[in-house]
Amino acid sequence: MHLAERLSLPEGYAARPYAGAADHAAMAALLTEYRLVTGDPETVTTEQLDQSYAHLTDCDPDLDIALVERDGTLVAYTRPVHHDLEQTTDLIVFVPTLPTHFGADLFHGLADGCEAHLRKWITERPARYRGYADHPGPGVTPTDGEAAWLEARGYEPTEWSASLRRPNLDDIPDLPLPDGIEVRPVQPEQMREIVAAHHECFRGEWDFTEITEREFAHVIDDPSRDETLWQVAWDGDTIVGQVKPFINPEENAARGYRRGYTEYISTHRDYRNRGIAGALLARALVAVRDRGMTEAVLGVDTNNPGGAFQLYTKLGFELQTYEAIYTKPA
Repeated sequence: MHLAERLSLPEGYAARPYAGAADHAAMAALLTEYRLVTGDPETVTTEQLDQSYAHLTDCDPDLDIALVERDGTLVAYTRPVHHDLEQTTDLIVFVPTLPTHFGADLFHGLADGCEAHLRKWITERPARYRGYADHPGPGVTPTDGEAAWLEARGYEPTEWSASLRRPNLDDIPDLPLPDGIEVRPVQPEQMREIVAAHHECFRGEWDFTEITEREFAHVIDDPSRDETLWQVAWDGDTIVGQVKPFINPEENAARGYRRGYTEYISTHRDYRNRGIAGALLARALVAVRDRGMTEAVLGVDTNNPGGAFQLYTKLGFELQTYEAIYTKPA
């Protein structure tokens, strides 16, 4: 059964199947507005969706994507996906919606259909439903919005992430790398090795999966990729840490700021607690400043065992928003 047939929507809304790349411009605009009000400020472009949807492995776009319209205008879409982790299968409920159409009835209609559709991926191995929502923070009970609606469905917050912003690029500390560690310009033939090394740093964490061609393509084919900004540290032939900054010119022009993203931060597990991540992040801040940027943002898992949240705040980043990762047994 197609996902669109499973959605029981409030009066006035209609679901239809995904029509391919022809839908990407409207989906990108919707996702950008949705992210902006839920704590993730990054603008999504049509080209990014073209690239991302060309490499889907966690769903079948002919069956597992539904677009919701009202009066001929796209107001929401849903793409439930499954991720096979080491110990469990995660069944992801994802229902981005235009802020002007936020409402419990529409949300529950979409979520009901998603959960029913996701059951086809349940096997004998343990499975759980997962959802993501902006949240006032640990220890605070949400009273409205997606977090409250997920909790009404029996989901509980189990992990947390945060968006951090450095409001200026002044007074960037000069943090040296340890002796023997050096940053080298990225060569084209090193791309896959760099991406794989970053991915391997997170083995054993709650959301780790083996790397796929989609993960490689997400970075290597990303239209906003600029490896001349990347800070990749080596010890001989071993990649020991990296930060891969990027700049979104469309977002900066539309919102009137000059922002760089200092993301994709990782340290080889055998080289942690030696100051590598801090030194590379400081270098990344200088790199985006030298491109004319005046602020920087990044996202972080607040449960990171390496104390990333504390490191970033020491380097001048300030908390902007929290996101809760919600879980419910399947």
